[in-house]
Amino acid sequence: MLIPVRHIHRIAVVDDSLAVRDSLKLLLGIHGYDVEAFSGSAGLLASSGLGAFDCFVIDLKLGGPDGMHLLSSVRARGFLQPAILISGWEAESLERLAAKAGFASYVRKPMMMTSIVDEIRRVLWPRENRPGD
Repeated sequence: MLIPVRHIHRIAVVDDSLAVRDSLKLLLGIHGYDVEAFSGSAGLLASSGLGAFDCFVIDLKLGGPDGMHLLSSVRARGFLQPAILISGWEAESLERLAAKAGFASYVRKPMMMTSIVDEIRRVLWPRENRPGD
């Protein structure tokens, strides 16, 4: 009898705050995701495994190029996986700018424990393909 292999989604988290990186790594790990955390744009772009990530969670304000520029660089390299922008900045236009930059979603910090998990689930599993739906 064959046992189906469950794909474990790999998530790249990019945030210059160690506390946020550690918190997201713990939270997403509890929910069954394999998380690799980066402190900035350079770390993610230097990764040889960009294509292995299923989703990018990127902070807007990073030391160096911001999250919008980082996603642009990722896209320029041909990687089209969904990306979620996270930010503590309050701006009415931010959600619109994030969508225009290619982010599938925007989550405002501080993140409710489930909001980021719900958004990752939403962008990885279109409604018609979600397990249990």
